[in-house]
Amino acid sequence: MPGTLEKSVFFLKKFVYLHLLVYQTVFWYYYLYVTGVTESWFDMNETKVSQPLYFKKFTCTCDKCRYNCCRHNWQIRIDKGTYDKYTHLDNDIGKEFLDKIKVISKDPFIAVIVTNSDGSCHFLDDKGFCSIQLKLGYDYLSRTCRIHPRSISYINGAFETFLELSCEEAVRVILFEPEPMVLEQSILEPDGNGNVIPNRMLTADKYTGAVSAVELFRNLRMTSTVIMQSRKYTVRFRMLLLCLLVEQVGGLLETVQDSNVASLTNDFLKAMETGLYDSLADQMPDGLVIDFDIVLDILRDMETKNDQRFNACLRKALEGFGIDPESYSPPALLHNKYKEYYQQYFSDKEYVFENYIVNHILMEGFPFNYGKDSGVMVNFADLLAKYNLIEFLLVGVCGYHNMFDRWNIINCVSAFARCYDHALKGYLMME
Repeated sequence: MPGTLEKSVFFLKKFVYLHLLVYQTVFWYYYLYVTGVTESWFDMNETKVSQPLYFKKFTCTCDKCRYNCCRHNWQIRIDKGTYDKYTHLDNDIGKEFLDKIKVISKDPFIAVIVTNSDGSCHFLDDKGFCSIQLKLGYDYLSRTCRIHPRSISYINGAFETFLELSCEEAVRVILFEPEPMVLEQSILEPDGNGNVIPNRMLTADKYTGAVSAVELFRNLRMTSTVIMQSRKYTVRFRMLLLCLLVEQVGGLLETVQDSNVASLTNDFLKAMETGLYDSLADQMPDGLVIDFDIVLDILRDMETKNDQRFNACLRKALEGFGIDPESYSPPALLHNKYKEYYQQYFSDKEYVFENYIVNHILMEGFPFNYGKDSGVMVNFADLLAKYNLIEFLLVGVCGYHNMFDRWNIINCVSAFARCYDHALKGYLMME
């Protein structure tokens, strides 16, 4: 469909302004300097790490996973340390390994495993277990297999770890926790080669502004998290408040007034605490403001990416709302049905969406998104788009099944994460 991607980019920009009452189209470019992961292997025996409480609850379900990451066309990358280990194995599995990899020469991941015709990993046995781990042990797994779906961040001398939502078990332990997400200190385990290789890095050594990049980052991420966990407001109104904050921050960064960000965030939180925004919250219509034309246009574009699992979830959501999956024409009473389903299935479970958003804020380094070449409002628009899309899908799927069905929610969120975060990397980030 020609032009659909460009149209979706336009729609996502429109989200920020029509949807959340922001009237000026301005994008601010503010760079946090990032050191590439290819240059940074941390050799250490023990190091502290900050991680959400949910992290310790996660265990790979292996053969019991209904959408095993070893089965469905995932690219399984091999790091140099693991590659060197296998090349020195004088046994059948060592020879088999060399026959079933493709060298790509991109340090630190220099090869990928050639998958079977059905998309599964060659080393996955008939029972759904990894033959490498069974025969050689956990230390012989590549970094990809060892840490997925864990994500490691390095922020100016400190490590953090989170879980990515493309894994169904990660979705389960993250989204269905009714208590607010908090971080705790733990010990970060090195990989099988004694290294720690972060997925994302943020350092302040090259930043020349009045305030260090890391100080800004920590302040804004903390403030964003407090806003999104303020449960006296609906999740949708919290997103409005977050938009207002990010817009003001963007203005300060654009005019090189970064030294005023700390006072801005303090004033913002005090205003929330004293109830300054309560009257505005009362004016939000049922806590639901959504442009279905925008949502449906983006989902229709995502459907063309031919991810069968995501498309199956999408069809259920469309049918749940009574939307024709061919024309995508919304019925006349769609808004009423949406409100009915939301009140029925999510009015007392908004923590599902809260946890989804807070995990994104913490893991992605919001609102700077670890130095990506985009402004803070662009990064907010990407978060807003994900929230609107996932809310639409979950409300529709629950309507389709006439129940708050945990498995279908897990399946839907993990399928969406794979299609949007992994395959598409976010629409706005592709502009």
